[in-house]
This record gives sequence, structure tokens and C-alpha cells, in this order.
Amino acid sequence: MALKEEANESMDTSELDHSSRPTEPVTDKGDYEALCEDVNIIAKPLATRKVAKKVYKLIKKASKEKKCLEKGLNDVQRAMKKGEKGIVVLAGDVSPIDVYSHLPTYCEELGLPYVFTPARSHLGLAAGVARSVIVILIKPNEAYQDAFDELSETIKCMVIE
Repeated sequence: MALKEEANESMDTSELDHSSRPTEPVTDKGDYEALCEDVNIIAKPLATRKVAKKVYKLIKKASKEKKCLEKGLNDVQRAMKKGEKGIVVLAGDVSPIDVYSHLPTYCEELGLPYVFTPARSHLGLAAGVARSVIVILIKPNEAYQDAFDELSETIKCMVIE
């Protein structure tokens, strides 16, 4: 028993401390611009800093509601095939891009608004999961319908360069 206590006292837990991990996506101007430089070639339309902030807030609201958020490539594709409607948010720093390069075209075929954000880690943070997420489908809900409609219109007006 004493051996176990000594092992617990001598164990270094600094690597296990997750309090230094950010809890919200960074949307500071300098940091955001640096992240935008690392996006892949198909990341168009890329959300501006203000639009990205609205996207992250909407994802956070949707994650609190049940069945309003699909996270991950397989779940989003399954929901799209079932005819689910919503806003598709893709990460711009995915490599290799072949993993999800078909999704923008598929979204256009289905008439779903889509937008890229610069970092997959930010999508994971906004959704409240510990891992990075490469694609999210935000489904409409009464709890955040006004923000959903506003963001949907903003994304539809964005120009693909």
C-alpha cells in the first residue's frame, strides 16, 4: 500500500493537465490570418473572421440541443443522403484533401449552404468535443432559428473566388 502512495506522489501529472488547452476557437485578427494561410486549395468560400465567429457560436448553440448537429464525415454524408437540411461547415486545413473534396459539389447539388473555416481543431472546440472535426452539419432548430437563417443567408451571398 505504501508503494502505491509513493508512486502516486512521484508521478508527474503536468502532461495530464488539460486546463491549458483552449476551450473556445481563436478568432483574434492576427491568429485568424495566420490560420487562413494554412488552408488547402479547395477551401472556398473561406469564412471571414466575423462569419467564422458566428459559425462557431451557432455550432455551440446547436451542440446543446439534441440531434441538431452531425459531426464527422460519415455522419454528415449519411444525413445528407437521408435528405437532412442545414448548413455544412468544413475545415480548411484537412490533408489529404481527397478525403472530403467531393462534399462542396454534393452540397451544391442538394442546395445546402456550405462554408470553410480555417482550422479543424476550432470546429471540434465549438462542437464541444476533444478531437478535431473536419465537417459539421448544423440542422435548423427553433432554439436558434434566427441565427441559423441569418448565417445561412450570409453564406449563400459569399462569392467563391
